[in-house]
Amino acid sequence: MIESWLFVLAMIAVLLIPGPTNALLASSAHQHGIARTSLFVPAELLGYLYAISLWALLIHLTVPIWPYLSHILHGLSALYVLWTAFHLWKHAHLVKHNQLNPSIRPHQLFFATLKNPKALLFAAGILPTETWDNPTNFLMVYAVFCLVLLPTALFWMSFGRAILSGESKQIKADLLYKGSAMLLVLCAFPVILRFFA
Repeated sequence: MIESWLFVLAMIAVLLIPGPTNALLASSAHQHGIARTSLFVPAELLGYLYAISLWALLIHLTVPIWPYLSHILHGLSALYVLWTAFHLWKHAHLVKHNQLNPSIRPHQLFFATLKNPKALLFAAGILPTETWDNPTNFLMVYAVFCLVLLPTALFWMSFGRAILSGESKQIKADLLYKGSAMLLVLCAFPVILRFFA
């Protein structure tokens, strides 16, 4: 069984940070509504599941040849988390992304998620190593991932739509980005500590 479920906090934080997938969800909700965009969530889920599994397979196959590769990827993942968190203090790209993507399709969301660097972060540093030990652990971790992905996708659809449409005067994009950066730094501590353990 999986020893610690602290990875769920890091999973929530990483899924909440702004990125290409979340920006596409927000743009689609603004353009087509939340009900239609919610039909795109399975494409995002499949993109993450494929990408995480491919990264995990690559790590598993190369560890006998390069035993420190998983540590290097974990370190790069931790640096990516920190870079993203501090990068969010300076940039808000949601409106620009909305203008560049006037019509969003499910395959765009799938490929954006498949290429998303967050998948490496999940495979190398966030998901426990016990995930790949047996099918039960694999199914449990992926079920938790699905349960976490749904509310974060709904969050980006609703708040992203509110920000893009100007409905919410109190929630500004900069405040949302800064809040997600702080949440990311707080929830990334288990990932960073596991690297040094």
